[in-house]
Amino acid sequence: MKAKSICFFNNKGGVGKTTLVANLAAELAINHKKKILLIDADPQCNLTQYMLQDDEYIQEYQKDDPMTVYSVIHPLSIGKGYKEDLPIRRSINFHCDVIIGDPRLAMKEDLLSQDWRDARAGGTRGLRTTLVFLDLLKKAEDYDYVFFDMGPSLGAINRAILLVSDYFILPATIDIFSKWAISNIGTALNTWQKDLEHGLKNAEDPSELPIQSGKKVKFLGYVMQQHKERSKGDSVRMVEAYNTISIQFPAIIEHTFKKIYAKSELITNLGEIKHLASLAPKSQSTHTPMISVVAKGSYTTTRKSAREIFGLLALNFIKNIAY
Repeated sequence: MKAKSICFFNNKGGVGKTTLVANLAAELAINHKKKILLIDADPQCNLTQYMLQDDEYIQEYQKDDPMTVYSVIHPLSIGKGYKEDLPIRRSINFHCDVIIGDPRLAMKEDLLSQDWRDARAGGTRGLRTTLVFLDLLKKAEDYDYVFFDMGPSLGAINRAILLVSDYFILPATIDIFSKWAISNIGTALNTWQKDLEHGLKNAEDPSELPIQSGKKVKFLGYVMQQHKERSKGDSVRMVEAYNTISIQFPAIIEHTFKKIYAKSELITNLGEIKHLASLAPKSQSTHTPMISVVAKGSYTTTRKSAREIFGLLALNFIKNIAY
């Protein structure tokens, strides 16, 4: 059975996306024995720095031509076709494989943008460039899941990923900007999918393409990053304006994504990631998933909370993705 591809995306930054991707993958790999490949498609490379030891990624980046996600796209951009082998490496602590990120990936936005115009008209080059991540997925079929960590833009790279992925998960926070970001995603997805389908139907040479009809990415649920609370006297409460948005959030999700739910009985709210004090920075500095951090004192309590949080997230994820 081929791998199921899931991208983690929000048109808004600061929503805990990379922390979610890395720690959900670790939970699924360690406690559910799933084989997972993570792809750092965010030019900021935060996932790479989290999952690999400092000397591992620094040594790679010191090379003249580091083997990264950029290596997957670059050969196609200079007319050499799709890359034969994937630059996969192992993250020992997270029990997952990873294709590391690359700041140079941002330089391919122009290529993908230019070729998108050609793709919509059925041009072979434009369609092959647009479908570059689909070729990657075909080479990763031995995995159970392929996770994409993406930046917050609605740019060409993220479009190319969303158009070929099976599912997407929305990391979110309760704020006024998330409401508009969700609307942006819904509108963009609908337009992109229609444009790609038109291009494939009018393809100059369908035999040169990895697919003949477009994929329809499905919504797999959202994960809420706990809102920072403010204290007033002895009570702790959410700011009223944000509380109003919190109440509206499930309806906003349903209105925007109902037509592309992964299944009719979808657990739309996969879970909530609470603030875990100093566990998150400890996890990042030791390049270790939160559920596996080895430390005493307050870490014992927060590590237990992390195991409960990501344990529930993994169970809901598996329920939603099961056919």
